[in-house]
Amino acid sequence: MNVRVRLSPEETRAQILHVAEEQYRRVGHAKTAVADIAAVLGMSSANIYRFFASKAAINDAICRGVFAEGEAMIEAVVAARKPAPVRLAGMILGIHRFNRARLTEERRMHDMVEAAMSEGWSAIEAHRAAVKDAFARVIAEGISDGAFDPALDPLEAGETVFDLCVGLFHPTLIDQGAGKDQDAEARRVTAYVLRALRAL
Repeated sequence: MNVRVRLSPEETRAQILHVAEEQYRRVGHAKTAVADIAAVLGMSSANIYRFFASKAAINDAICRGVFAEGEAMIEAVVAARKPAPVRLAGMILGIHRFNRARLTEERRMHDMVEAAMSEGWSAIEAHRAAVKDAFARVIAEGISDGAFDPALDPLEAGETVFDLCVGLFHPTLIDQGAGKDQDAEARRVTAYVLRALRAL
């Protein structure tokens, strides 16, 4: 006799996202319907909508999960016992390499993130805010330690560093630079950023 295991709402939600992400990786988010996700799970579309108000909500949740991996990497660098300039460089280069590997080389995920950026999904705005905040915290520590210019405003500087590095972070721009020595370009931009922040 088959006994169906009763999952908690949190477990069911996680299962829906897991199946949805697998489908997105296989055929793309645009070609995946809620009915496709429901069919794999052996449930109705109506049941999916009990946990996610729309397919857009599923998209956003998956996007947040992808960015959460990058943010965990960033926070590990922030917490490292290293000088602020070393950590800031590690964050910039780390984000570039993460986005290049996770959001560009995985074509289907690249398409999803590109749509998220062009359509302004809330996951994108939350991720940008998290990165800028991490930059600002490390810059504030660098100012306190005497490594960065004391005249800097950490929040403004964090946002400016993000804007200056957007070419290293944006999946579409990374994709357009395929074939170039992107690591060398990332190191060059990072060096300029650090020089601009340095205390005189």
